[in-house]
Amino acid sequence: MANIWTELKRRNVVRVGIAYGLVCWMLLQIADFALEVIDAPGWILQVLVLLAAIGLPAVLVFAWVYEMTPEGIKRETEVDRSQSVTAHTGRRLNAVIVVVLVLAVGFLGVSRFLAPPNGDAGRGAAAGDEVSRSIAVLPFDDFSEAGDQDYFSKGIAEEILNLLAKNGALRVAARTSSFAFADTTEDIRDIGRKLDVGTVLEGSIRKSGDTVRVTAQLINVEDGYHLWSETYDREYEDIFRIQDEIASNIMDALRVHLLGEEKRVPDAERTVDLDAYSAFLIGRERMELRKPEDVAAAREQFEKAIALDPDYAPAHAALAHSWLVSEELGALGDDFGRDEIDATVEPLLERALELAPNLPEAIAIQGFHDLRRKRYEDAEQAFDRALELNPNYALAYTWRASIAHHEERYLDMLADREKAYALDPMSLEIAADLAAAYRNFWRPKDAERVIERMFELHPDHPQAYRAAIINLSFHGRYGEATLLTERAMETNSGDEWFSRAQEAGFIRLGLYREATASDDPHTPFSAALHQEDFERAEAIVAEQLKGDDPNEHWVEHGRQLYAVHPGEDSEAKLRDFVAREVEYLDSRDIPWREQCKPFLIDSLRRVGRDEPVESMMEKCRSRLEELIKASYLCPCSWYNVVLVTIVDGRLDEAVERADFWLSNGDSNSGLHVDAVFRRLSERPEYNELLARNAQQVERQREIYLNGGGWGALKKPDEVVLER
Repeated sequence: MANIWTELKRRNVVRVGIAYGLVCWMLLQIADFALEVIDAPGWILQVLVLLAAIGLPAVLVFAWVYEMTPEGIKRETEVDRSQSVTAHTGRRLNAVIVVVLVLAVGFLGVSRFLAPPNGDAGRGAAAGDEVSRSIAVLPFDDFSEAGDQDYFSKGIAEEILNLLAKNGALRVAARTSSFAFADTTEDIRDIGRKLDVGTVLEGSIRKSGDTVRVTAQLINVEDGYHLWSETYDREYEDIFRIQDEIASNIMDALRVHLLGEEKRVPDAERTVDLDAYSAFLIGRERMELRKPEDVAAAREQFEKAIALDPDYAPAHAALAHSWLVSEELGALGDDFGRDEIDATVEPLLERALELAPNLPEAIAIQGFHDLRRKRYEDAEQAFDRALELNPNYALAYTWRASIAHHEERYLDMLADREKAYALDPMSLEIAADLAAAYRNFWRPKDAERVIERMFELHPDHPQAYRAAIINLSFHGRYGEATLLTERAMETNSGDEWFSRAQEAGFIRLGLYREATASDDPHTPFSAALHQEDFERAEAIVAEQLKGDDPNEHWVEHGRQLYAVHPGEDSEAKLRDFVAREVEYLDSRDIPWREQCKPFLIDSLRRVGRDEPVESMMEKCRSRLEELIKASYLCPCSWYNVVLVTIVDGRLDEAVERADFWLSNGDSNSGLHVDAVFRRLSERPEYNELLARNAQQVERQREIYLNGGGWGALKKPDEVVLER
């Protein structure tokens, strides 16, 4: 045995084995780290370990049978022992072993630095802890004989959800998402996976005579097993006392599994009137559907709740929210201007905060009001305060993201939108906002994933269609976008947004005959300008500017027209419209000198008003840098990048960027009448760029017509396709 061991060492079999083991270990560590980064399947590493194990015997046999010599590899039996260089090879193998050990120590140090403080175990523990500290509370089932305890079953679930949501150590699925699974027969594990939580709390209410039985159970999503369950029997006397007591008991039990100390809900957030509470819950459910008629119905329920209990703070806040959402949806018509809405909303919010100064919903809705009125600093303070009180308030994240977008902090904006979606994936508003962020970050597939989920949960909902149409349009897919618009109109007849989107689609596709049928004068104006029918465009502008109070958009249209109009007096008219636009902006305290407006910059230069140009250009440059740094540049944004580069005088770079923009499939049917783009007309590439753009417009038009759009326009042979 001693002779065999001696021979193994002499032939370097032991050293080869050690070196092989160290090298394999090192490579497997690197592979493990890399595979984790790219989120590769676990079986890949298992296969690599198996291959390494299979290779060891082969390497050892090879080291025993063969020897490295100055003449190359030879069988050991063919080598003269006096000429053997195994000792020299052994020293080299020792060096290899030392080098590999040094590299291994270095790699461990680097990977430990990159990993969480506790290394791999820490990562696993942290991941497991994050999953275990996430929960969804489903509406409790009503198993009462009369089936009349719906308000109680939802109320007790909402009370528990509110208590949980205010604990910053716990991620709680928002009410919108968790209550979407009311009355479902779907498996708890599937629900948990859809809501991305580790645990689900469900329960039931059963009232019989003067007794009510409440059952609650906490379920592990991963395996479907119960972590905890309890049954409470109470005399059916004071519903809210029972609700508070049972919710408290359930919270005490959950604290053992999930929580630290929690804060109780202030009394001002509760109502003692069952009918008021029921109306509030019905209103909340209607609000979440986000259609104008649903928001109007929700408003009626909130008004009913306040009439029944004037001191119920959440109803005041929710009623204010309903007015602001209706304003956002454009569902109030001409009867309610901004002043009228403010006169309604502000007293409601003041009353809600008077009754419950620390009610997160009231604080956040106050922030939403400030946001809509562009009081950004006040809005951000409100959202931060609401999230301090309730770290799981999804809407506050999505509203705060709008401020980050306004301030061009695009990565912060995306982070808040993703937080909101993680908390409330069922919310149409939150999902639409996240889809918008993804499409602007040139991530159309991620946007499509979110939009598909919107359609899955809310088939044919207008907000899902809008998100999908805008996503297609932002990536130059105008033919598909217009086809989808027409499908949306079939199930959402009378929705003005889709009518305007269809008209915009006709313009983008160069289908001007159809566009001119619009009752919105903006569309015929664009059609006339694109067709270079300047006389018609001029007449439309003149008609719309009659009266003492000029519309901002029509002043802009006038400037746009005379920037390309070939008439002898065009320069004088351009100068007049630039002056009118500046006067309009100044009269409304709009800080236009600090905004990036490439078309206005170009016109200001043409009429010799250079004073504000440099500050505007500085804004353009800084904005462009932020966009590029954040990769917040979808194809549609690249067209604006081209314009900014042109007005900045970097024409070589502008040509390159125009090529890139067109190469990614976008197009602009009005490119030939774009005053800024015409600055490239002296470049040899200009006509080629126009031709490529026209081809892409035509390709999108063919997609629309081949898809049967507008009944293939009834008589395709009569359609005027040329400009």
